[in-house]
Amino acid sequence: MERERKNKVISFAAYLAVFVALFAIMMVLTAKNGDGEYYDLLINKALSKSINPNFAKTSFAFLFSIIAEYPAYFILPIFAVMLFYSDDLLPKKWRALFKLAMAGLSIIGWLILCVKSEVADMIEATGFDGMKFYLVMGILALCASALGLYLGRFIPKKTRYQLFKFAIFAITYLLVALLVNQVMKSIWHRMRFRDMLKENALGHNGFSNFTPWYSPDLSKIELSEDYAYTSFPSGHSNSAVHIFILCTLYKILPSWNQKKWLKYVLYGACTAFVLLTMISRICDDAHFLSDVIAGASISFIIYKVTEYLYFRKGNNFAVADKALAELE
Repeated sequence: MERERKNKVISFAAYLAVFVALFAIMMVLTAKNGDGEYYDLLINKALSKSINPNFAKTSFAFLFSIIAEYPAYFILPIFAVMLFYSDDLLPKKWRALFKLAMAGLSIIGWLILCVKSEVADMIEATGFDGMKFYLVMGILALCASALGLYLGRFIPKKTRYQLFKFAIFAITYLLVALLVNQVMKSIWHRMRFRDMLKENALGHNGFSNFTPWYSPDLSKIELSEDYAYTSFPSGHSNSAVHIFILCTLYKILPSWNQKKWLKYVLYGACTAFVLLTMISRICDDAHFLSDVIAGASISFIIYKVTEYLYFRKGNNFAVADKALAELE
């Protein structure tokens, strides 16, 4: 017990140190150099694939613009199916309604992935848009959901019970993190770096539209309806942090928990993925450093708070624990 308490103190101190360092960086980004330019903006000028182009930088930015979203996008399709086949943990009168709700969540999850992902944006950019785009994507979502629900029946019952609370936790974290991110985007209304570059190409001083991260644009004035005033905080960085649910999964599955080295591998791999995503969003002219730090930090805080609320007692829901005991 004493060792466990010590580990918790060390973990808390480490997290606190990281967030203090990140906040210090955020404050530095609000400062200006001798020429009166914000350091937040200068970093984008240095890393931009448009200002300083090369194949490696462009390919790196392109790759992570696609894959960074998937840790969040796959949560609903996967765990809604997991819960769909855990309906026997509920009273009989609620099972049909519960299965219907989980099937609906699965379809919604695939629909979001098909319509809102970076790949979908690229498909629309080819001219395949409008009603035909949404019709095809809707059919794809229904087919993917049907396939997922079919394959879900082969998940062992014991695994479903072990992951019952974890699935609810993952979906809760997803919904809260995405909601907070979208609300903040609408409040801050910050112009993206790539749109500032478009203004420069028109002969205007696009960089004059830069605003420091602590200053929401409450006026909501837009230079063009084609510009996306959704820079702060970064949605891709927010979504990338969802990969950390693998670290919670390590605590849940006995076969994973027995491998002590796996914890460090998971945390290291997840951290690397998030950091690469953050850098890629700056290279891709999509966000400023303050955007990606905020997006990742907010999502991680929500993740840890949600994890604590669900797993502070270290057990599953009573109904799942009882069902697991009966399987032994």
